[in-house]
Amino acid sequence: MILILSGTQDGRELIDSLTSRNYPVIATTATSYGANLIESEKVCKIIAQKLNKEEMEGFILSNEIKIVIDATHPYAVEASQNAMKACENTKIPYFRFQREESKIQKYQALLQTVASYDEAVEVLKNIEGNILLTTGSKTLEIFAQQLDPKKIFPRILPISEMIKKCEEWGIKPSNIIAMQGPFSVKMNVEIIKKYQISILVSKESGDIGGTLDKLEAAHKMEIPVLLIQRPVIQYRNLYSDMDALIRKVSEIYG
Repeated sequence: MILILSGTQDGRELIDSLTSRNYPVIATTATSYGANLIESEKVCKIIAQKLNKEEMEGFILSNEIKIVIDATHPYAVEASQNAMKACENTKIPYFRFQREESKIQKYQALLQTVASYDEAVEVLKNIEGNILLTTGSKTLEIFAQQLDPKKIFPRILPISEMIKKCEEWGIKPSNIIAMQGPFSVKMNVEIIKKYQISILVSKESGDIGGTLDKLEAAHKMEIPVLLIQRPVIQYRNLYSDMDALIRKVSEIYG
């Protein structure tokens, strides 16, 4: 079996490419929502569960995994580190598929970059106006616990559990933007207008993650962007070309 650690559009595209070539694939996602987005469920076994290193090692052995492809989000540091270590301990190949970073030079005048969520919070404490958070649900609590919830406008997936958490953190329903992307430049512009946003907060998730569309919308609306840089991870066997990765898989798998 080939194990794909998914949860991103890249992961879903890899699953489609490999299953269309009749490779036996198991995919894991961190949430059931992520699993529901995978359209290859008839030809691919999907596990909606976070796995620590020990659990991943056991999963690899019990399912006779031959190759692991890590297509998790660029900010899913723990998942990638667990996967690399589990592959090392079970002596099977690990490959990382990483979306390329966006070409953001055009927008340098808009940008303030920080290295972590905590640094981002410290910057945002000095912002007077409304804050559009496009950094996802998993890290929202970091912002919600330290910033004025009246100023926070989080864009999150439309999951009831997450909406409930927002309300528990004091974020009003009128501030919650529960939508599934992708978001066009026009959609981002309309959101900025509607909620009178003063600053947009984003991760550097690559073009496929919508970074350039957010930057272009901020440029059009003349508001600054606070960009949280990707964590630095020393990946093994890193690929950004999907076709090249699939060719490598075919060499190993046959």
